Amino acid sequence: MVAIIGGGFISNIHAQCYKNLGVNIEAIADISEEVRNNFASKFNCKAYESAEKMLEEISEKIEIVDICAPTFLHEEMIELAYKYNKHIICEKPLSIHLDKVDEIISKFKNSDKYLMTAQVIRFWPEYVKIKEWIDNGTLGNIKLVSAKRLAQHPKSKWFYDPSKSGGGVFELHIHDTDFLCYLFGDVKEVYANGSQDENKSWDFINSSIKFKNGVSAVSQGAFGITENYPFTANFKVIGDKGTAEFNLSAGVNLDSGSTNSLTLYRNGHEPIVENVGNRDAYEIELEYFINCVKNKTYPDIVNLDSIRKSIETTINLIRSLETGNVIKY
Repeated sequence: MVAIIGGGFISNIHAQCYKNLGVNIEAIADISEEVRNNFASKFNCKAYESAEKMLEEISEKIEIVDICAPTFLHEEMIELAYKYNKHIICEKPLSIHLDKVDEIISKFKNSDKYLMTAQVIRFWPEYVKIKEWIDNGTLGNIKLVSAKRLAQHPKSKWFYDPSKSGGGVFELHIHDTDFLCYLFGDVKEVYANGSQDENKSWDFINSSIKFKNGVSAVSQGAFGITENYPFTANFKVIGDKGTAEFNLSAGVNLDSGSTNSLTLYRNGHEPIVENVGNRDAYEIELEYFINCVKNKTYPDIVNLDSIRKSIETTINLIRSLETGNVIKY
C-alpha cells in the first residue's frame, strides 16, 4: 500500500508505525545502497536507488507515497508522486519557497488525490489536549502563550546549508510556529531576533507572533544546543480561567526515553496532571492519513491552506531576522 522515499531517521520511524498499524510497505527508495538495503531488510520490502524507477515498477501496488527525503527534494518528489497519481504524505516543510507551495497547493486543489504535510505536533496527544482546553473554554480568554524547542543539530551535511534546509527556523522552529498558527489563525504581525551559525543559518531564534484575534505568542528555538543537553520542548497557555503547561525532556533528539507532563492549573482547584496515554504521535498521524485515503475524506486537520499560512509565517520570521523589523500583514 505504501512506498517510502528516503531511508533516514524519520522514515524508519514512519516505517515502524506502518508495521504497528498492519500496513504493508512495498518499497523504499534511497540513493545510498547501504541505507536502502538495511531498510529493506529491516522492513521486508523492495529497495530501489531511484524513486522514479520504484514508481514505474510498483505503481499499481501502492496508494500512498511517503516522502521522507531531505527538504530540498520535497518539491521534486511531490511532483513525481503526483505524476503517478498517488496520495502523498510529505515530511515538513512542504517547501521553503512560498511560490512553490502555491504551485503545489494549486495542483492538489484540482486533484482527487490528497497531499498532507506531516506536522506531527497537531497529533501529539498533549498538544491536542491543550487545543481542546482552548476550544472548549477551560482556559478562558487567552492572555499569553509561550513555546520552546531545543535540540542538537542533525549530522547530515545538507542540514547545514540553509539554501537546502531552510535552517533551524524551518527544520525545528516551524513545529511551534505551525501549531501556534493552527491554534489561533490569521497572523497580524511577527518579529524575531536570534543568531546564525557559521553557515549563515538561523538556528537560534526568539520569535513573537501577534494574531488578528488578539492573542500574542512567543517562541524560542535552538537547533544546535550543547551536545549533552536533552531534547527539550515546552508549551504554555495562560488564560483568565486556567493555565496549561506541557514539558518534555528526552535523549539526544528523541532517540532515547523521555519524561513528559501536561498540567492544568485553575484558581481554587488542585493542579491536575493530565493522562493522555502513551500512544505514539507519529502513528496517530499516519493512521489518520491512511483512514482519510480509505474513507475518501479530505485530511482537514492538516489542510493545505493552514500549511501555507505556517510557511508564510516562517518566511516572514526570517525576513524579520534579516532586517530587524516587525513584519506586518
